[in-house]
Amino acid sequence: MNFKIKILSFSVFVAGLCSIVYELLISATATYFLGDGVRQFSILIGVYLFSMGIGAYCSKFFKERPLEFFIKIEYILGLIGGVSVPLLYYLFVSVSPMTLQILCLAIMFCIGLLTGMEVPLLTFVNEDDDYKDNLSNVLSLDYIGGLIATLIFPFILLPFVGLFYSSLIFGIANILLGLWINFMLVKKWNKVTFFGIFSLLILVVMVFFTAQFLKVWDEKIYKNPVVENIQTPFQKIVITKKQEDVRLFLNRSIQFSSLDEHRYHELLVHVPMTIHPNPKTVLILGGGENLASREVLKHLNVRAIDVVDIDSTIFHLSKHNKMLLDINKGASINPKVNLIVDDAFIFLKNNFKQYDVIISDLPDPSNDAIARLYSKQFFMLIKKNLDENGIFVTQSGEIYYSNQAFSCIKNTVNEVFEFTKTYQTYVPSFGNWGFTIAANSDFDEKTHSTLPNELKYLTDREYANSFVMPKDISIIKTKINTIDHPVILNYFLDDWSKWKIDMLTN
Repeated sequence: MNFKIKILSFSVFVAGLCSIVYELLISATATYFLGDGVRQFSILIGVYLFSMGIGAYCSKFFKERPLEFFIKIEYILGLIGGVSVPLLYYLFVSVSPMTLQILCLAIMFCIGLLTGMEVPLLTFVNEDDDYKDNLSNVLSLDYIGGLIATLIFPFILLPFVGLFYSSLIFGIANILLGLWINFMLVKKWNKVTFFGIFSLLILVVMVFFTAQFLKVWDEKIYKNPVVENIQTPFQKIVITKKQEDVRLFLNRSIQFSSLDEHRYHELLVHVPMTIHPNPKTVLILGGGENLASREVLKHLNVRAIDVVDIDSTIFHLSKHNKMLLDINKGASINPKVNLIVDDAFIFLKNNFKQYDVIISDLPDPSNDAIARLYSKQFFMLIKKNLDENGIFVTQSGEIYYSNQAFSCIKNTVNEVFEFTKTYQTYVPSFGNWGFTIAANSDFDEKTHSTLPNELKYLTDREYANSFVMPKDISIIKTKINTIDHPVILNYFLDDWSKWKIDMLTN
């Protein structure tokens, strides 16, 4: 293989790597901002492949000077790919979700179009027998680059570099590839070369100012000053603090405000704990910040609490972040509390221990990964892990603006458990929040045991009133949420989109 072919082979490898990274970055960003990962990845990958086909077809019109045109593509592709994620960040706070979706598709189309031209153009550069003999080897490097991109994205780029920086870094790599080929093979300077250098400088400057931009963006999104901002392999964790108000966000969705979280957690925990006659073993799914376990520890007869969360980082913060440690009252380091890093679904499938009370404190079903944790199959696993006389409760979302999703959770739980009821309370940071409680045998919440003394909100009167649903709220008929058919995701996103429109028009 001669020197020129080696350069072209390396170019194919780098081009394939960068292109797949752009596709993953844009799809992941669209999922974060618009939800429904399955839909976003499916549509965006489809557009990407379609536009690659168009690009491959159009490449035949540039046979005369393929190498020069390939270099131009690297400059343009590097600039578009590099600014793609920063642009989507900016647009997220500036345009409607529908406009953002259209722009995601437009950016992806442009990247796919340019990517589709790359390999055909390089095949036009040298059509002698030596190159043709090595064409299969060269093309294989394109696929190897794609494989490496799919491996480094979830394990390196997302958790350690972040979407924003990754976009800029690989844009720079694309432009440097074009400049390198120009220096090694074309060996001349022209207006296009200066365009490449100018594009490179733009991305380099953006890298230096990324931290400032993200700080301003975070404060615009989260309103309050950000004190923790961590991207893990599973989620983006943000903690804000303004005066006495400490807030936790997961993937930009608020999980609690320290000013009113006690309303949510007291209802979530003490209703099932007091309905059960003598709860000794408790399983909490989610709740890695350990606010639910804080409430469970107020029942002195409890012997063991298992808290299962998929993200070890939230456990680390609950034990070492002073603000979270103060709010959870040291529950995360209490000897009765056993912190287990695992996927809730996998844990329930493999576990053989039975619990008196199981509390599901999981995020709202805003994506396909979480939607399965509200499925019929998930609730069947709950039942398997629940003692014969056990009590199960799950948070069920906002009952007014998200009534379809709330009703779907209740209806799905009812497919597994014979006896179910709903209750709710008002949490200022969230709205009217609903819960679904279930058991294998009939239960009467009116005969519950005595509430702990040190509660901030829940009283016997509030307890009784929580089971009285507002007159304008009812459980509507919905499909049953299953792993094979995660209808709750559509219900949730549909409710959410209506709510966003209502908020924007008020």
